[in-house]
Amino acid sequence: MPQEDTKQPLSDTASSGLTYEKAGVSIAAAEDAVARIKRLAESTRTPQVLAGVGPFAAAFQADFAQYEEPLLVASTDGVGTKVKLAAAFGRYKEVGRDTVAVSTNDVLTCGASPLFFLDYIACNRVEPNVIEELVTGMRDGCLEASMALVGGELAEMRDLYSPGEFDLVGFAVGVVDRSQLITGEQITVGDRLLAVPSSGIHANGLTLARKVFKGMSEEQWKQIDDRLGCSLADEMLKPTRIYAREMKHLLDAGLQIRGAAHISGGGIPGNLSRILPPGVDAQIRGSLLPKLPIFDLIAERGPVATDEMWRTFNMGVGLVLAVRPANVEPAKEVAQEEGFSLLDIGEVVPGDQRVNII
Repeated sequence: MPQEDTKQPLSDTASSGLTYEKAGVSIAAAEDAVARIKRLAESTRTPQVLAGVGPFAAAFQADFAQYEEPLLVASTDGVGTKVKLAAAFGRYKEVGRDTVAVSTNDVLTCGASPLFFLDYIACNRVEPNVIEELVTGMRDGCLEASMALVGGELAEMRDLYSPGEFDLVGFAVGVVDRSQLITGEQITVGDRLLAVPSSGIHANGLTLARKVFKGMSEEQWKQIDDRLGCSLADEMLKPTRIYAREMKHLLDAGLQIRGAAHISGGGIPGNLSRILPPGVDAQIRGSLLPKLPIFDLIAERGPVATDEMWRTFNMGVGLVLAVRPANVEPAKEVAQEEGFSLLDIGEVVPGDQRVNII
């Protein structure tokens, strides 16, 4: 005779004893958040995504027929202490988008086309509404960069993070043909340095900026500042600009870019120097950069010395490109046609891989 099935279904709740929920991890909240993430990720899905958010790993069908020697380019980055401002003002969408921008912009400097993106969210407590807002920002960033959000990790760690605290990290992957890979190795004396403006402070230098404005009340943060044209909170939380469109237009026009630097932590001196080959310096004319009031405000209120400002902040520029002199005007024409600014801010001179601001 067949035995009677005595197995009992698992209960959704435990009536007694220690539970994962009591230990600090809410499975129900995580499941709710993941369901929302899946809906958002689906809107970024491309034909190459065979399996996205949900399974243990994403599957991406690489269709590189148009490339002779396809190379994958990958980068990972976070948004630093900008998350503290997001938490303080309950505004999460902007930093979600930043998470896409900071790693994707690094991939773009190699001349690569973005393919897909993954994220890591760690927090004290999973709040589905907050997670949804964060990933909405990521979704928007992925759509702007024409890449798919294919997966990520959501970790609730109350032992590591205080209430309200969280951290964000992104991982971007792109593809470029070996013959089109931008490395900076071809940069030579006489090349011009073109800059695409930033949207503001982006996601770097926030620890110093927060220190400068420490002690201000929430009301002061939210007041409209005449110099900024918006509140300080709005200014500091402006999303990092994603340069996918600008790079695509310039590369599609056949313009040779010898080197590209994403201006993030370390400012122009710390990032442009990373792509300079031996025997050359970059000479930047500071007066030619966009004048963003936020940087004047930080310098004055700190006070913060000029050298420290240049080493910490992007100073109005998010992307610097090295091109042959003959390509300057054609590049500017492309920028004008496509509706973005491209500024001639300096040149490459003999030296030893340093950046000089004059």
